[in-house]
This record gives sequence, C-alpha cells and structure tokens, in this order.
Amino acid sequence: MAEVVYVVLVDGKTTRVIPQERQAPEGPGALERVGKLVEDHAVTVVAEHSAHAAASTAMPWANVLLAAHPLIGMAAAVALASREIGPSATIGVLPSDRSRMRKDTLDRCERALDTSSCDVAYPTAGGQAGYPVYLSPEARARLDKMPEGDLLSAVRDDESISKLAVECRDVGIYLELGTPEGRRDAERRLAEHPSLERGSPSG
Repeated sequence: MAEVVYVVLVDGKTTRVIPQERQAPEGPGALERVGKLVEDHAVTVVAEHSAHAAASTAMPWANVLLAAHPLIGMAAAVALASREIGPSATIGVLPSDRSRMRKDTLDRCERALDTSSCDVAYPTAGGQAGYPVYLSPEARARLDKMPEGDLLSAVRDDESISKLAVECRDVGIYLELGTPEGRRDAERRLAEHPSLERGSPSG
C-alpha cells in the first residue's frame, strides 16, 4: 500500500468566519473539517503567519510549518513541505479551502494509487479536476522546477508527467469555501450533472 502524507496549505482566509458558517456556530470550522478528513494520516501543514496558531490547534498531530511570507506560491509551499517528508512517500496536496469534500473521495484516490504507477493523480467530478493532487516521489523531485500558480493546472498541463484522473461524484473537490464564485460554480455543476453529490463535512 502506498505511503501517503498529506500536505495541507492554509492561508489566512480559511480561518475567517464566513456568513454561511455564522448561521451554525456550533459546527466545525474549515480547518477542523480538513483535520477530520486526514486524521488517519501523517500530515504536514504550511500556514501563513496569521493562520499558524489556528492550524496547530486544529491539527495538533501535524507538523505545522510557517510559510516564509504571505505571497509564497503553491509550488514553493509544497516544496517546503516536501523537504520535511521522507523521500519514499507520495504526498497529497490539499488546500484547506476544500474542506467540504467527502472522506470517501480520499479513500477512493488512495485505492487507485495502489494500482497505478503514474506520477500524479487527482480526482475529477463532472468533467472538472480537483484536489487533492497526489505527487509520487518522482514528481516531488520536480517541484522546484514547476511554475508558480495553481499546482493542479501545472501538473495537468505538463505532457511529460504521467497522470491518473480518479472519477468521483464529489463537488467538494473543487468547491472553494468562502468564495461566492466557488459556491455558484458548484451549484451550477450540480444542476448540470444530477449524478454529482454535495461534499460532506463528515465524509
């Protein structure tokens, strides 16, 4: 079975309360939901300074690293975490604003990794790719050469990398918590693809 270590990327926005969550203050916040998703795994967190304490509280078993500065790019943040993780592990990159995904989506991806020799894997739902993005040890070695910006776009568009798209029905893989655009996009895709499911906080 492939060893998977999750890399959770946390920015200050994820720690803020949004109107949708004010209606249910007793419920878990975004970081707590992410922690629940990956609680059975080794986890390395890269957090902005404003989110460092909250990340440490939400995932006390994780190795929480401080991003060098708020503008650190995704590839640089993942490379920072990768240097703290054993070289034989596959890493699963999970932005903390994807906290609405289902836990069984992660389980599905991990099962697919066990039967694949691809460098990169990621889930797709309704024709759209999402997170986590799984990087093999070979793909991790290329992080320093990847362009800044969205990691998923970079690996998906790189024809030299072997890829595995894992089909699921979970819009939580691309639902960005806290952004009206992300929620509208999820609602549109749910309407277009009735077989898709809403992400679940509990998995």
